[in-house]
Amino acid sequence: MNNIMPVFDCHVHIDNDLSAYDLKGVKQYNIIFNSIDSYLQHKINLPHNSSVSLIFDWKNNLDFVLNEIESNRVQVLKFHSRIQKIKKEEYTVFAEKLNLVNPSVPVIIDAFYFGAEMEFQPCLESIISVIKKHPQRKFIIAHSGGYEVLKYFFHLREIKNVYYDLSLSLQYLNDTSRYQDLIKLIKYTDKTKLLFGSDYHYGSPKQQLNYLLSIFDQLSISDADQQNILYNNSKQLFG
Repeated sequence: MNNIMPVFDCHVHIDNDLSAYDLKGVKQYNIIFNSIDSYLQHKINLPHNSSVSLIFDWKNNLDFVLNEIESNRVQVLKFHSRIQKIKKEEYTVFAEKLNLVNPSVPVIIDAFYFGAEMEFQPCLESIISVIKKHPQRKFIIAHSGGYEVLKYFFHLREIKNVYYDLSLSLQYLNDTSRYQDLIKLIKYTDKTKLLFGSDYHYGSPKQQLNYLLSIFDQLSISDADQQNILYNNSKQLFG
């Protein structure tokens, strides 16, 4: 690890606490809560140097989520079609409900394809529709599209308010052909639009960083661009 550059881990879960977090020297965290129950249980244990992303549960807890945003206890919203059981046709409701939220609040959209419930997998066409309806809001594609990374890269690259979170995918796809697609994403994407993340506790933060540093070396990424990816971009988005 480069000892000079600070690190902002943009994708961390603390349901199992941070005792097994294996990367030293991280300066800031963005803590992800994929349920209201988890947020209520663990919010008192937040690291002092952290921002909070909360699931945008407009079906059951809309008023609560809006209040947490307005009070600045939550800084980012999370959309997770698999966990929220959102079908393709429901993305229009998602887009409408976002109108209730200040456009300065970023939204993380989970784009990791996994499991047998195909009707709830991320839908890129619908994601693009939502993003285009909110051009002033910043959207972060969590996991950069997972095994569909190249598809996300080609179809989102011209949309200015889209960012990519590299969490988990680097290590999850490391021994697959899709790893080359992740390298292509990093090589050709504006370096102010890429974010380091681990998806701890599902992935090893240390291993995630080591894979990314190896790609930096392979692509001869400048120190300034490395610092943007490792820290500055997340700092700008999440504070």
